[in-house]
Amino acid sequence: MRMLAFGDSFMLGVGDPYHLGWIGRTVLGRTDITLYNLGVRRDTSQDIAARWRREASDRMRTDEPLRFVFSFGANDCVMEDGELRVGPADVLKNAQKILTDAAAIGLVLMVGPPPPGDPLLAARVASLDDALRITAHHLRIPYLDVFTPLREAGLWEAEAREGDGAHPAQDGYQQLADLVMAHPAWRAFVDDDRPLVAH
Repeated sequence: MRMLAFGDSFMLGVGDPYHLGWIGRTVLGRTDITLYNLGVRRDTSQDIAARWRREASDRMRTDEPLRFVFSFGANDCVMEDGELRVGPADVLKNAQKILTDAAAIGLVLMVGPPPPGDPLLAARVASLDDALRITAHHLRIPYLDVFTPLREAGLWEAEAREGDGAHPAQDGYQQLADLVMAHPAWRAFVDDDRPLVAH
């Protein structure tokens, strides 16, 4: 199975001294899974929409099951020059296009954005998280909400404060990985070995 994971610095695992991030921890010991972590620091939904198909095409095989994991949203909510980097309506359009197109060639799962340390940014991310979840639901794409449990636990944000203010260290990423792995949608996602053909 080939798993292609697209996202931002949280997908990439910035701040993790072992460079696994959360996605790397979800597949530890799974020799049946080839993971391509295609997270890019500062990427928004617009950036991912522009690059994911091209980057995926170089890594797809017609003889192996294919999985797509997407996680984005926090960078869209950042203010630059008095404006959001990407407005909510455009984020949802990007998400719908990305998820719909990816679902045509493989199984797709989306993990919501984690909580940023800045309170004003966190409020915007929380609102976007709700909207992304609804969009994914309408598309029948599994959506894993990690914002709320990570915020309630406090470890993610505590590690971020001790680091660069935005990214946790290994324990925060492990906590996110544990949330993902405990979700029934994730277990079905990685254990379903039906043959899928990449077009």
